[in-house]
Amino acid sequence: MTRSWQRLGMFAAWLLVVAVALAAVWGHERTLRDGHVVLLELAPVDPRSLMQGDYMALRFAVDLQLHQADGWPDEEGVAPRFAWLVLDQQQRGRLQAVADELPDTEALLAMRIRRQDGGYSVGPNAFFFQEGTAERYEAARWGGFRVRADGTALLQALYDAELELIGSNQR
Repeated sequence: MTRSWQRLGMFAAWLLVVAVALAAVWGHERTLRDGHVVLLELAPVDPRSLMQGDYMALRFAVDLQLHQADGWPDEEGVAPRFAWLVLDQQQRGRLQAVADELPDTEALLAMRIRRQDGGYSVGPNAFFFQEGTAERYEAARWGGFRVRADGTALLQALYDAELELIGSNQR
């Protein structure tokens, strides 16, 4: 193989990596722009691990209810792929059911369930924030997500007990 073919191959591989990364970023940006807002209650975590450096350890109340839901796990012992949530007027989510498919009604919203830290969760296990702002997030009681119709969810922000956004334009 000549040197020019090697360079062309390396450039093509680089271009493919950049294209895949841009597609992922575009998908996340679309979720944050168009996704349905859902607030999930935070479950208590070990206070010693609540604030570790520039992030907060998270756990969601829905996650604690997943394994108690009907249909968990299915007959083959496989965990369902979606948590079906019912939302109240303030967009707070409450677990309705678990299933392997998306709901066929607009009254329910689905979030993907993923294996994490030896258990299952609908969200991340940490929220990262700017250095020196930890005190703001100590009042966090709700995680604010943007959720697409396919169940893809991204944690966008944290909220306090009164559902006020934490950290927005604060110094």
